[in-house]
Amino acid sequence: MHKEIKQNKATFYAKILIIISILLMITGFFLDYSSKTRLINPKTDIKESTNNDIKGTESTIEIHHPIGNVPIEIETIYGSPAAAEEEYTTSTQTDYSVEYSSESTDIGSIDEYNNSLRNKLQDEYGITIKYGAETEGYEVGDLTTISISNANLVNSTLTKLEEALSLYPEGIFKEIRDGGIPLTLYLVDRYSTTGVTGVTDSNVYFAHMSIAVAYPFEESFFHESYHYLERYMIDRKNYSFTSWEAYNPPGFSYGTYNYELSYASNGKKEDSYFVNNYAQTSDAEDRASTFEYMMDINKVACLNKNQPVWKKAKVMSQAIDATFNSCSPYITEYWERFL
Repeated sequence: MHKEIKQNKATFYAKILIIISILLMITGFFLDYSSKTRLINPKTDIKESTNNDIKGTESTIEIHHPIGNVPIEIETIYGSPAAAEEEYTTSTQTDYSVEYSSESTDIGSIDEYNNSLRNKLQDEYGITIKYGAETEGYEVGDLTTISISNANLVNSTLTKLEEALSLYPEGIFKEIRDGGIPLTLYLVDRYSTTGVTGVTDSNVYFAHMSIAVAYPFEESFFHESYHYLERYMIDRKNYSFTSWEAYNPPGFSYGTYNYELSYASNGKKEDSYFVNNYAQTSDAEDRASTFEYMMDINKVACLNKNQPVWKKAKVMSQAIDATFNSCSPYITEYWERFL
């Protein structure tokens, strides 16, 4: 009898262990599935903006990837290592590499100063600026971002932003905001894809611009800011660059890349048709890249009078004057000083 009871108990505990094992296996399966599901982001259609795809409430995402001056699709970078080493600065600009201390003598005071400077810029230019913890979790397309964690880096970035904004006509950003396309600027350390320096996500009702401060800030900001200007020009003012492609070489089609046509990669010939290879991505990227050079500290040879890039720059300048109340053909704006 005693032996039979022991056998029954053993059988009972064995059944319990089997049931527990089955439950653990089921739980493990669902946890694994859930984890994988969270890691997979739905694909966003990332495309370069052209006059045809800027319409209605559709959002377009312009990704600035100057390393090698070639376009990217998420997780795919085109170009060779040699191309990646190609000079992507617009000229002999000041060294804008980040210099900051990893420690602050008074972190409280610098945080307060940063917030004060941010508020000043927001009020003066009519934009919204986010940085640090405020950008955590920000994603655009398939790109995730890494936030800036150093207060001194935030400070140097805000200072550069203040200097860059001062180069634009007074009221131009407020004009776009009041025209229905408010701007939110995300200052981030970098993106999940190496070499992406800036992204503008916009439609007829909003614009989200993000800049990776791990790269030269001014170049990225000038480039992305033009996408913002053009969004307003095309969607709110119905401007159309109908004759733009007439300034390209015969037979050229955007999306094909000929390094011999680009100023940055062909020995800086003044008669180049494009400022860099990235400008050959689309007409919108051609204009944004050209604007970046127009805002450069020094004049580049391709902006010499009557050269192809100079002619494109003149068309852009005239378009801006025609659509913005804050600009005038009788006033030389900063981007027009070489024209």
